[in-house]
Amino acid sequence: MHRHRRLGSILLGSLLVFAATEAAAVSQSTAISLTFPIGAQYSALGEAGTAVNRDVTAQWWNLGGFAFAADEGRTLHGHVMYSRLVPDLADDVALYWMGGAAYVEGWGMLGASLTFLDQGEQIQTGLDGTAGDTFSSSEWALQGSYGVKFAPNIGVGIGVKYVRIDLAPGSVLADQGASGNGSSWAADLGVLWDVTDDVHLGGTLTNLGGDVTFVDEQQADPLPTNYRLGFGWDVLKTTQSRLTVIYDYMDMLVDGDETVVHGGGVEWTYAQLLSVRGGYKYDDEGDIKDITWGFGFDLEQAIGTPLVFDYARVPQAQDLEQVNRFSLGMRW
Repeated sequence: MHRHRRLGSILLGSLLVFAATEAAAVSQSTAISLTFPIGAQYSALGEAGTAVNRDVTAQWWNLGGFAFAADEGRTLHGHVMYSRLVPDLADDVALYWMGGAAYVEGWGMLGASLTFLDQGEQIQTGLDGTAGDTFSSSEWALQGSYGVKFAPNIGVGIGVKYVRIDLAPGSVLADQGASGNGSSWAADLGVLWDVTDDVHLGGTLTNLGGDVTFVDEQQADPLPTNYRLGFGWDVLKTTQSRLTVIYDYMDMLVDGDETVVHGGGVEWTYAQLLSVRGGYKYDDEGDIKDITWGFGFDLEQAIGTPLVFDYARVPQAQDLEQVNRFSLGMRW
């Protein structure tokens, strides 16, 4: 217990230090793959979940919640997600995520995840408009995560990630001195506080790291640094039903300017078997003002297999088709 408190104190202190540091940038943000919410469950809830997520996908949402992942006696966790992003424009652009975690006695939760954004195939176009070679573009981020309880009702966590962006091979660039590839390191910090058994608060700082350089240091692009504040309230809890209301406030750096995003939703779960979800996302800068919805099944309750399936339907910018997200979680 003393080790837990010591580790928790270190992480909580780090979070407060970063919270006092103002994020600034002067050029266009990059690494868009880091901005897509992970997991269909919370995507269906207005893309909110900072104060309530406490499973393996909390490596994206809130590493403070990740500290609670083993509370139900499950010490090994896995999760995969798939989502096409612009089905009405291109059928080869998709987001993939996989993550795993394990509880280590005396230490807390350890985890790792991989985010991969396949941006599809592109065709090189010359200055005279002629078509050239075909090439592929992609982004990926590999993250290591750690979460620990600072107190029985307070979890803190930290994640370190390596981000790689492969836009194009140098052979297809007009500026032969430029590079179509870039990389950077970043850190995430999070805290989750169960104020009572029914009321939960969470806060995160994510993508705190160096710029990604493609041409030179003067033209480097910053990572999409953001912070989230979340609220969750279990309005109803009985032996058969649970009704939860959640809300997230996010402030993100986009194109050198700050943009504020609001999201929230309601989840109703029956007999720990079926969950029905609905929410709303308001992103004025991104031109997204629409509902989200989805559902989930706990297959362990139904057929004894330790799997959870979730589906979400989420909006994009106006005039773009809504997208589907599919998730499959495993717990042992």
